[in-house]
Amino acid sequence: MVCLIALCAVLGMSLGDRWSNGGYVAEDTAAWRAEAAARPFAASTPDLVLYARPGRSVDSPNVAEQGRRVTELAARTTGVEVALSYWSTGLGPLRTADGRGALVRIDLKGSDSDAARTARSLVPALRAAAPGLRLSASGPAWVNVTATEQAQRDLLHSELFNLPLVLVVLVLAFGSLGATLVPVVIGAAAASGALAVLLVVTRLTPVTVFAVNLSCALGFGLAVDYALFTLSRYREERARGLTAEEAVGRAMSTTGRAVVCCALTMAWCMAALLVFPLGLIRSLAIASLIVVALCAVGTVFLLPALVAVLGERIDGLIASRRGRRLRFITKTSVSPAWRWVAVTVTRRPVLWALAGSVLLLGLATPVLGFRPALMDETILPSRAEARAAAEAVRRDFPYSPDRQLTVVLPRTDPVAEADALDAYARHLSALPGTTRVSTAAGDYTGGMLAKARHTAASAKRGTLVVVFAAEPVQSRETAALVDAVRGTPAPGPAQVAGTAVHLADTRRAVTAAFGWWGALTLGGVFLMLFLFTRSLLIALKAAALGGLSIGAALGLMVLLFQRWQLLGPPAGGGEGALEITMPLLAAALAFGLCVDYEVFLVSRMVEEWRRTRRTTASIVFGIEHTGRLFTAAALVVAVSMGALMVSQVRLLVVLGATMAAIVILDATVVRGVLVPAVMQLAGRANWWTPARPGGLRSARAPAETKTGWAPTGQDAGKSHEEVRG
Repeated sequence: MVCLIALCAVLGMSLGDRWSNGGYVAEDTAAWRAEAAARPFAASTPDLVLYARPGRSVDSPNVAEQGRRVTELAARTTGVEVALSYWSTGLGPLRTADGRGALVRIDLKGSDSDAARTARSLVPALRAAAPGLRLSASGPAWVNVTATEQAQRDLLHSELFNLPLVLVVLVLAFGSLGATLVPVVIGAAAASGALAVLLVVTRLTPVTVFAVNLSCALGFGLAVDYALFTLSRYREERARGLTAEEAVGRAMSTTGRAVVCCALTMAWCMAALLVFPLGLIRSLAIASLIVVALCAVGTVFLLPALVAVLGERIDGLIASRRGRRLRFITKTSVSPAWRWVAVTVTRRPVLWALAGSVLLLGLATPVLGFRPALMDETILPSRAEARAAAEAVRRDFPYSPDRQLTVVLPRTDPVAEADALDAYARHLSALPGTTRVSTAAGDYTGGMLAKARHTAASAKRGTLVVVFAAEPVQSRETAALVDAVRGTPAPGPAQVAGTAVHLADTRRAVTAAFGWWGALTLGGVFLMLFLFTRSLLIALKAAALGGLSIGAALGLMVLLFQRWQLLGPPAGGGEGALEITMPLLAAALAFGLCVDYEVFLVSRMVEEWRRTRRTTASIVFGIEHTGRLFTAAALVVAVSMGALMVSQVRLLVVLGATMAAIVILDATVVRGVLVPAVMQLAGRANWWTPARPGGLRSARAPAETKTGWAPTGQDAGKSHEEVRG
């Protein structure tokens, strides 16, 4: 396994520039097809924008000559579809008002990954060819390049932050360095194995570079979760007197079964994300599926082998003398504090159920104000070139490229249908939120022709109408302008392209798929939990509380990063907005992790119920025997996911902070308050199943011993002292 981990790590590091950072707009939408229709006219949204600021007039002979040379060099480069500039077209919108700056617009071929690879080599070549132009790069392709490099740097920083804290929490939880090594090894195996598998996946479909950061954070978090509960059960059985082989067998047949159920549930939650037509979210879902599978496999197969290798070193504080062994059980297996919480909640379940529900619903309320945005340069730190250059373009140019709505009229003849085209342009220029409209015949402002141009006859049919928005591309005003432009009758079939149009169509596509995602997630999780617990009510309760946890997670995200704007003004020109993929990913991860904790908790309650047939005692038993573990597991997952907060990429910071908050909230409010309160109110109905009359009550309850332990399996028929001996 050590050799395999090293091999996987080497393979994962060999991915190099195969990562993608696109896929943040919905595929096969009207906007998507409009971009394809605009490409023959060299009017699609540019992949790369170069801002030349030579320090003198861009019309001076030397500067103009360098500008034309750069444009021609870019146009001849492999991977470039079209390259336009102020010097090659003379278009006013490509020149600053003071005449000391100009733009070069470049469309690149291929997928987002191909475009990023082309941009990575093209930009340095153009700078070297014309050093006097002082070129600054921006645009989606350069944002991809910058984000990829930043994410790879952030991975090292986050792991340097993550590993020491995780080790501290595990040492405190286990009291043994040997036991601490087990989840660390499993986490390393899952993370490195995921990178190796992703090497294959990148040859089949684009995979975002953020999958690396998510794989490492999620891999260590889940591996620790699974190993923590399994090892704790193993050590509990060892302290009761079982041999190492018997104890690990007992742990795997109980907690190991819960691990498999947790992994299947988490995998289902992540697989449901594939219904969304977003390449970014799909690639993150695929990476999560790989990590979850490897964590489960590592726990089921690698953990027993590590236990065998480490031997007595994994037992930590377990001593050979009976007194010290029993003190160890009391210290690590039972939490007096969590027992007090469980007893307090079960005494007044109505009060605590209402209090917990009100808290979660209150946290979920901000979701009603959620405003989606597309990923742009604002995900990068303010000092990043791609972000600084984009902000300079918006500041210095009256008609920024990202504020353009390009109307493609493929069957309209600009000469034969000049009157209809003129009326159409006048109407568009009078729409609220429009600053200017440009056509082959001239420029329009406020419903009037401001500047006329001579239109030459052409054998090629089709023309363009470019609408310049007054407000930022992701503002409400621009969204309303998109609807108005699309609703205006055009002189022939019309398609509208532009960043704002992509946002509108992506929002509609996500909304249309959201219902399917919710139904698949809740329905699948309910079915898995029902099969695991054989209890209809417990499965329904878990799905309902998981839904509340999703709402609380999204509400926290909206509250912290949209309303309060803790990271500064996001995409949307200063208005609160959140990149549309992060809430989806956070919701799926939050639901999966919350259900994981539910499975571990309920499995202990069900065991105790089968033994005692006492509902309240079973609830208290489950809480007091898992509360300390939930605390440690929540801290580890919070640290692992929270390590993403040291990233310089906005998306990862938002995801990490949200997941850290919701995991801690779930391990305290949901597991400690809501679950025992709701189950206490349900009473014996918790254990009813339609599978057979009487449900779980039909199972024969084993006799209770003085120590509260019932022998099963090969130890049945033996006394507690005989097994311990």
